[in-house]
Amino acid sequence: MNTVKSADEWDQHYRDRHTPWDHGAPAPAIQEVIEFGNVAVGSEVLVLGCGYGHDVRAFAAAGFAATGLDISEAAMNEARLVSAGENATFLQGDLFDPILPEQKRYDVIWEHTCFCAISVNMRTSYVNAVYNLLKPGGLFVGLFYTDTGVPLEEGPPFNVDRDEVNRLFSPMFVLERENLPIRAYENRIGREWLMRWRRD
Repeated sequence: MNTVKSADEWDQHYRDRHTPWDHGAPAPAIQEVIEFGNVAVGSEVLVLGCGYGHDVRAFAAAGFAATGLDISEAAMNEARLVSAGENATFLQGDLFDPILPEQKRYDVIWEHTCFCAISVNMRTSYVNAVYNLLKPGGLFVGLFYTDTGVPLEEGPPFNVDRDEVNRLFSPMFVLERENLPIRAYENRIGREWLMRWRRD
């Protein structure tokens, strides 16, 4: 049975600073996305499950208008304490909140450890939410955790299978590129897969 964390449980993790998934720095693959991802500088980027906001600040520093979304109020409060410049904003909210798609659509959505943190039963809903949050022709760039080292029944994080990602995204997105990331956290080398999808 999948272990599903509530919003309060995620928030308590951040209040207790019990965040073993946090590396204190942005995902190394972001530099690769900026260099080779055909993402225009100045694009509006939404970072899902952004936690303390490291990835948001990385995109903002590179010239993107970056918004971080996280369900944890404590994480967002902490993220706002670190200077990120005028290009970065942080929004506390639930990705599956039906109000969010009506508020704003983005040029790019960045995925890094959000997909693996939700229940596997919510993955179709995740794809639908991403579709609704992207502008037509927008990019979804995902750094998927394909080998978490955690048994399925003990997650999150839950392993992400490339074939499953293809099955879920291909009806509404076109896969433009996929590869083993050139850069990765030391303990995740060979355990992640980078994919770039374009919304129909």
